[in-house]
Amino acid sequence: MGEFSQIQRLIRILQILSSGRKVTTTELLQRFKGDVSLRTLQRDLLALSEAGIPLISEKTMGNENAWSLMSQFRSFIPLPLETNEYLAAHILKANLKVFQKTPFEDEIHSLINKIDQIVPEEVFLETESGKAQNLFENYAAGSFDYAPYGKTINSLISAILHQNICKVTYHNPYMGIKKTYPIEPERLVYYSGGLYVIAYLRKYEKFRLLAIQRIRKLVLSDEKFIKDQHFDPKLFWQNKFGLFSGDQVDVKLQFSKEVRHHIEGRTWHHSQSVSADKKGQVTLKMKVGVSPELISWILGWNKHVQVMSPRALMDAVVDAHTSALNIYK
Repeated sequence: MGEFSQIQRLIRILQILSSGRKVTTTELLQRFKGDVSLRTLQRDLLALSEAGIPLISEKTMGNENAWSLMSQFRSFIPLPLETNEYLAAHILKANLKVFQKTPFEDEIHSLINKIDQIVPEEVFLETESGKAQNLFENYAAGSFDYAPYGKTINSLISAILHQNICKVTYHNPYMGIKKTYPIEPERLVYYSGGLYVIAYLRKYEKFRLLAIQRIRKLVLSDEKFIKDQHFDPKLFWQNKFGLFSGDQVDVKLQFSKEVRHHIEGRTWHHSQSVSADKKGQVTLKMKVGVSPELISWILGWNKHVQVMSPRALMDAVVDAHTSALNIYK
C-alpha cells in the first residue's frame, strides 16, 4: 500500500483494536508490514490517548505494552470490508429489483454508494470495472411493476417499524368489490414477482396476506397498535403451498425420471420428503392445503406427474385438464 499518512495509521490502529484483542506494539508493527517504524507507532498510540480515545495499556511478561480498547467504544469503529462482503452487498441489491422505480430504490442506491466510500483500496481494485455489479442477476418473468405504489410501500414500511394502524381500501378481484378496513402491518413478503404485506386484522383476529397492487388507497394514521398478537411465521406458512392456504392433507405425487433433476435438491415445502425408486421415478410427499396454486403447479408438470393422493386433489387436477382440453374443441 506504500507509506501511510497519520490519519490512515490512526484509523487502522483503531480497526485492529476494535476486535477486542490485546495487541502489543510489536504485533501492530507486523500488521503494518514494516512500512511504519516502532517509534512512529508509539507516537500514534500516544496521540490517540491524548485525543480522548479510551485505550488501555498493560505490561506483558516480556515487559512490552499490550494495547486494547474499552469495550463500550468498539462499536463506533468502522470495520474494513472484505471482498466477499462487498460483493454480498451487490447481490442483495440485485435481489431487491422489486423496488425498482419506487422511492425505496433511491435508498438502496444510497446505501451501496455509502458502502463504496468505505471499501478498502485493495477490494476496490479487485472489484473495479463493473465486476461487482455484474456478478449476480435476479431474473424472473412476470414481475409486477411497483412504480405507482412507492408511497404505499414507504407507508407500510413506516407502519411496520413504528406500529401504526393503517386504513386500506382493498380490491378483491375474485369478488369484484372494494372494502375499506384497518390493518396492523406485520411484514412485507416478496413471492414470485409480487410484493405482499402480512397484516393483522383485529376484527377477524387473524393475520392476512394482502397484495400491494390491490391496495387502492392507504392512510397511515398516528394511532399505534398494541402488539398483543404474536406472529408465528412457521404457523402462518405451514398449510400453504405458495400463498393460498387450505386444510392440511397428506399429498403424494409421483414424478417421471425425465424431471427427476428438477424435483430433487429443492425445497418445495417444509414438510416434504423426497424419495426415488429403482426406475428413477421420484415420489414427493407433503402436508399442505389443496389450493389453486398447488393445482396450477401440478398442471405445469404436464404428463410427468401423477397425483397418488388424496382423491380430492386427483379430481381437481383431472377437472382442470379436462376444462383446458375443452377450450380447444
